[in-house]
Amino acid sequence: MQPTAIFFSRYRAFKEEVRVNLPPLTLIIGKNGGGKSILTRLPLLIAGGLAQQAESPIDLSAGNVRHAARYEDLVHQRSAQPFMLGAEISDGTTVWQFRTTLRHMVENHALAFEKFELFEGGTALLTLTLATPEDLGRKDGEFALVRHGAPDAAVRGVAFIGLFPRGITDQPEASEVLARVRIGFERAFRAPAYLGPFRSEQGATGRVPRQGVQTLGPRGEGALDLLGDNSLRNDGELMRSVEEWFDRAMDGNRIIIDGGGGIPRLLVRDRAHNIDVELAETGAGFAQVLPIIVQIFGNDQGHLVNSLSIFEQPELHLHPAAHGSVADLFVQSVKGGTQSRYLCETHSEQFITRIRRRIAEGELSPEAVQIISVGHQSAEDSEPEPLRVVKIDRFGNVDAWPIGVFDEAFDDLVALREAAAKRETAEQGNGT
Repeated sequence: MQPTAIFFSRYRAFKEEVRVNLPPLTLIIGKNGGGKSILTRLPLLIAGGLAQQAESPIDLSAGNVRHAARYEDLVHQRSAQPFMLGAEISDGTTVWQFRTTLRHMVENHALAFEKFELFEGGTALLTLTLATPEDLGRKDGEFALVRHGAPDAAVRGVAFIGLFPRGITDQPEASEVLARVRIGFERAFRAPAYLGPFRSEQGATGRVPRQGVQTLGPRGEGALDLLGDNSLRNDGELMRSVEEWFDRAMDGNRIIIDGGGGIPRLLVRDRAHNIDVELAETGAGFAQVLPIIVQIFGNDQGHLVNSLSIFEQPELHLHPAAHGSVADLFVQSVKGGTQSRYLCETHSEQFITRIRRRIAEGELSPEAVQIISVGHQSAEDSEPEPLRVVKIDRFGNVDAWPIGVFDEAFDDLVALREAAAKRETAEQGNGT
């Protein structure tokens, strides 16, 4: 079961209903403050609302990430209007969707359910709609139940776990449908991986690495544990893959695990001086990119099982020449049929250009990639669009490009040439 889309409306910076497809690789671009991180992290919020242990409709700390300080911050312009979150999954044959509409109750700073819709193959399976405003937030509130092929009914005792109902009192058939479909959503959105923009500096752990690492954590703090476990207790395949990638992409600066006494340390082979140094002594770029590389190889080799892998600025602190190498690793993972869907928020023109190049070279299908432009503006005098999908053809060409994003180098080059020409003219006029 794979997650194939998310839905939202009146959520944070986005007023209108939006569907965001989840192909194998999604790249999210835009200016600062436009809502890129909000969109990138939204699957974590939805996944938290689908977990079996969910205690409230939305966990503001889902995925160990702070999504907001207050529930009202989730609503577009903090209005009194309801907002909707939803998702779509597929097993390759059938598609299921749900949409949950919530309203913030100002008087007790809580979220309450207004409506729940469930679809299978484009057909409504059931709908639950709150009967009256007075029932908002009441545990025994009345809902109107509409089921395909069954008479409408007024029901109470709708038990929600997170965003999804667990069951309905005295409605065994509807409860069975909810339980069956909910399992699929739980599996599809189970434990998404998230690596934020500030990763941990890896060094000596001072302890034996953990076994059974399932997630690297939002700062990549589990990367060394996973590498150490793989190197000391297993076949070392993951460690060798990471070593080889660094050797190729980082000018021969190979990552090495020193496992003396069973307590691993990460070292970097300094090819220029033929010595091994602590990772922390090599500059921030090595430490920042390490969890990214471990996550992708971990997905490919089955050491990590994440249906979604979310990355903010995978190119952080890297020399621009290395951005393309990171992009190529994503390309190879997608080509290899990884089970994880990748979402990358990036500020790197080189990263995106490398993806487009691989599409033009036939290395990657354009259907496997989408670029989402947040706060998209096509022309100086046009109104910004909250979100636009930039389509890529088989030649790597895009159908639209936002102004002011990745334009700085070109604009500076034009200005530099104009300034040089003016200065040359002025100096010739002065006889200098």
